[in-house]
Amino acid sequence: MILIDTGIEKGLIKFDEEGNFITYIHQNKKRSYNNPEEKVQTETFLSLVLNYGYPVNRIRQFVSVQMGSETREADIIVYSDDECEETYILVECKKEEITDQQFKIAVDQAYSYCVAEGGKYVWTTSKIINEYYEVPKEKPRSRIPIPDIPQYGVNKLAPYKYVKGGFYNRKRTKK
Repeated sequence: MILIDTGIEKGLIKFDEEGNFITYIHQNKKRSYNNPEEKVQTETFLSLVLNYGYPVNRIRQFVSVQMGSETREADIIVYSDDECEETYILVECKKEEITDQQFKIAVDQAYSYCVAEGGKYVWTTSKIINEYYEVPKEKPRSRIPIPDIPQYGVNKLAPYKYVKGGFYNRKRTKK
């Protein structure tokens, strides 16, 4: 709930009076907050901005992705440029109460979207379960599991997410 409160304070999101609808202010997109998947998507979006440090102008939600002759919708795409032309991270969000099989399908879906968009990283989340992958540029495009997605401004990922006895350093270098 801290992310939600901070997101409201920073003007990233707002709710209607009843709390049934959320508006993502940077895109002026209004969605039903009664949808369990939307709750995960909201926290994921806020985490990308508030915890990972990505500029809100480089994040797009509900993006059309061309898959052969079909058009699908990616939940969140983080771009590496201000024009939002180069996909960097593709995020697929699922509701918390998802089965292992459904989550595996979501991982496959997110990975295929990321390859189609030419992205570098994939994050699939149900808030409870998270999987992260790097997408190699060359074929075969076999999945490379990684411990987390990079924070904004970090060009090389550490091979670990947590360090025993370590601490979290919020300092980042800006590009």
